[in-house]
Amino acid sequence: MSKMLRESCRISRNVAALFLIAVLGGCAGMERRPPPSLEQVVEMSQAGKPAEEIIRELQDTRAVYPLTGSQIARLHDQGVADTVLDYLQNAYAERIRWEAWRRYDNSFYWYDCFYCYHRPVIVVPR
Repeated sequence: MSKMLRESCRISRNVAALFLIAVLGGCAGMERRPPPSLEQVVEMSQAGKPAEEIIRELQDTRAVYPLTGSQIARLHDQGVADTVLDYLQNAYAERIRWEAWRRYDNSFYWYDCFYCYHRPVIVVPR
């Protein structure tokens, strides 16, 4: 092999190695932090953290909590702001809508299959 060809191969290997390092480094940065627990949401509220910051943290972690009415009432009694509770409930309702759309409307085989499943009726508050 000529010296120029060996140099070209070495440069190609270095470029490939740098590319691999960049890709793997990007994947490592994609890890999300875990969503806050409901106890942490209560602690943030009681510590005086603004509702907008709590909501932003919930949005950043993509947290969805399937809360019952009694759980929402308990969170309200513990000092969680109404806007945070509204966000929690709306995020869960939006997740239900998304799952229903994916399951029933996004598939050629199951679309309007009247004998397969009863399609859910999703009531959107106005």
